[in-house]
Amino acid sequence: MRKDRVTALGTVLAAGLATVSCQRLDMCPREAAPARKTAPAAVEPARVAEAIPADYGTPIGVTQDPSSPQTVRLWFQKPDGTLIVAFMDVERGTLSDRVLTIPRK
Repeated sequence: MRKDRVTALGTVLAAGLATVSCQRLDMCPREAAPARKTAPAAVEPARVAEAIPADYGTPIGVTQDPSSPQTVRLWFQKPDGTLIVAFMDVERGTLSDRVLTIPRK
């Protein structure tokens, strides 16, 4: 019984500390936010379907496509910050014939 009380007390204490350490974010109205000018992401043909070109940059992540679980997104970052997303079907072991390029400044 004592162990249950200690566990419950520890849980309440941890939740209290987590709540106290949070800070409120200042929310500004949407109208007051400055308009961002960004280049749109571009879907373009992949140059090589058998391998991932080295000039895509450094691999930084892999995410699964929620609408198609057998498809993963391979994320790369070029030295200039541009993101490249290649798509791979893991069941077939094939790369898509298209990549997504997301420019960054």
